[in-house]
Amino acid sequence: MPRVKRGVAGHARHKKLLKLTKGFRGKRKNVFKLAKNAAMKAGENAYRDRRLKKRSFHQLWILRINAACREHELRYSRFIYGLELAGIRINRKMLAELAVNHPNVFMQIVEEVKKVLPKEGESPDLDDLRKRFSKSAAKPAAKKEPAAKKEEEKTEA
Repeated sequence: MPRVKRGVAGHARHKKLLKLTKGFRGKRKNVFKLAKNAAMKAGENAYRDRRLKKRSFHQLWILRINAACREHELRYSRFIYGLELAGIRINRKMLAELAVNHPNVFMQIVEEVKKVLPKEGESPDLDDLRKRFSKSAAKPAAKKEPAAKKEEEKTEA
């Protein structure tokens, strides 16, 4: 049986892992055993933090919207409720962007929300709410023709 020399493959594998740990401090960047553990831990942290990043940004957007709403004497929760009542569908990321960079546009949105909100401490008219939401929910979708009819039309033409 011929002899197999494995040094090249092993060296390449080590080089690949040490490339991942470039920039780490101490022996973690150039000692293979320590670099391997450091790279594994870095991967775990990166995986976890990609999910935490989404949560952090969502919290930041809500914080910015709340601060902008308070300037217009409105609480965040009532603002979001008013957006629903007014039928304004815009996500929190864009609302936060408007609040920070385009305060005039955000002020217009707040004014629209204030028009439809019931007064503080009053309960809304439930019948009015049901009508409003049943209209938006009951909009008929565009009817699609069955595929067979379309094929018949093509063959006739």
